[in-house]
Order: sequence, then structure tokens, then C-alpha cells
Amino acid sequence: MSKDLIFKLISILKDKSKIDDEIINYLNSIFSEKAERVLETIKRGITKYRIEDRVIWTAMGENSEHIIYPKTYCSCQDFYLNVVIERKRDYCKHILAQIICDVLNNYAEKDLSYDDFKILFKDELEIISNPKL
Repeated sequence: MSKDLIFKLISILKDKSKIDDEIINYLNSIFSEKAERVLETIKRGITKYRIEDRVIWTAMGENSEHIIYPKTYCSCQDFYLNVVIERKRDYCKHILAQIICDVLNNYAEKDLSYDDFKILFKDELEIISNPKL
């Protein structure tokens, strides 16, 4: 999936201002895991954390929150395996969900100190520092 496909998704979302059949069909065409997986992630929740002068996005996974750097990186195992190692696709469902939620302003916002962030995301920060399967 190229960046152009993501820019098209953003453009459609801005025009529609909601998730409808056109968005779902487009997601199904660009994401091999299908739109329902992205929609499930949106329902679990996307959060925008403000940590002092930084912003960190997260997506709630089935068991933990995954740290996201928009359009670039996710701390989930699927991203590591299928995007980084096997290069099956360019994005995971969490990144797509974050993009959608950002455009539609459908996310929680929280302020954290850096120390609280380190405590809350200790496990995820270890994965970023030492990725392994």
C-alpha cells in the first residue's frame, strides 16, 4: 500500500466526515485484513496523549495499548511481522484506525507527565527498544 492510498483515504474521509459504505469498500480494497478489523480497533479506542511537548497516539489492542507514530510505526506484533519483516503490507489495522480517528476527530485525549507515560507504557517501550516475536 503506497502513501498515495493513505492520502486518498484521508481525502475521502474529509469529504464524507463519517465512515460509510464507500469508506468500508475502500478499506477492503487497500487492506488485506479487511475493514472490519480496522473498525473493531476504532471501537476499542484511539487515544492521543500529550506528554509535555510531545504527542503520542495509541490504539487499544485486544490485551494492551499499542504506541503509534502516525503513518509510520505501530508497536503491535502484526506491524513487526507483516510490515517490517515479511513486507506483506505497509500498515497495520492500528495505524489505519488512528488515521481515520484523527481525520474524524474521534479519539480520546489525555495529558500525562513523562514519568507517568513511562510507567503506563513500560512494556510497550521495551518492545520498541528490543523488538522480538
